Amino acid sequence: MKLRRALLTLTLTGGLLLAAGCGGTTDPTRVEGPAEAATAAPSPTTDVRGDLVAALHRSQGVAHRYAVRGGLPEGQNVSGTGAFDPEKRRFQSTVKVTGGKYPSAGSRVVIGTDSYVRPAGEKRWVHVDLKRVKRDDPFLRFDWADPTGLKAFTSSIASVDRTGPNTYTGRFDPDGEDTKPFLPVGAPSIVSIGTPMSPFTIITDDQGWVTSIKVELTPGNGPKLTMTTTMSGHGKPVKVSPPADAGEAADFYYDK
Repeated sequence: MKLRRALLTLTLTGGLLLAAGCGGTTDPTRVEGPAEAATAAPSPTTDVRGDLVAALHRSQGVAHRYAVRGGLPEGQNVSGTGAFDPEKRRFQSTVKVTGGKYPSAGSRVVIGTDSYVRPAGEKRWVHVDLKRVKRDDPFLRFDWADPTGLKAFTSSIASVDRTGPNTYTGRFDPDGEDTKPFLPVGAPSIVSIGTPMSPFTIITDDQGWVTSIKVELTPGNGPKLTMTTTMSGHGKPVKVSPPADAGEAADFYYDK
């Protein structure tokens, strides 16, 4: 069962938060094409929310790298890095959870319908054929439309103000649709249940690419949780290659 443990980075509850799963574990059968990359930043309009949503979609629609860090329930912290190329269908992430009772770490590489996972401390990767994974498997499935949770976060935005030439602040609904995790962006592992509208700050660069997403959650019990995701290298090629000498997942992981 090492394969599932590699994908199950968190199995804890904390106040109004339930944490389970790791980055990129959503429906593998859904495929959405990337948005067209623009060469120049769109001009701001009076529709501030529309401008921000367009920037988020534009930034997700091209190859980029990202890094995430943040607090989790029960005194845990998460950090991670990754790369995502929606056009070439390449994805890579490394996530580490520290503190608390259940520290964990692992890496994942996805190329098309081939997924490779490796828990920390293991030398060999395990290959999973996503075409054979059960549609409702919370640990092995993968959603090319939203592997980092950014699309779900964008849909959750309720209000936006432009507080600077490249800065947006506002509030979003952290309760994921159908309790699907989308936070932290880049390492979606927290399902929020009953958490009120929460603040965010998003920064773009002069070309209109989103470079920073900071959110704050206030559980019913426990301290405030702050999560920050940075994005870089928009539109630049990312190199994600299949691991050499990966072992095959056992048949019982698949849909019969």
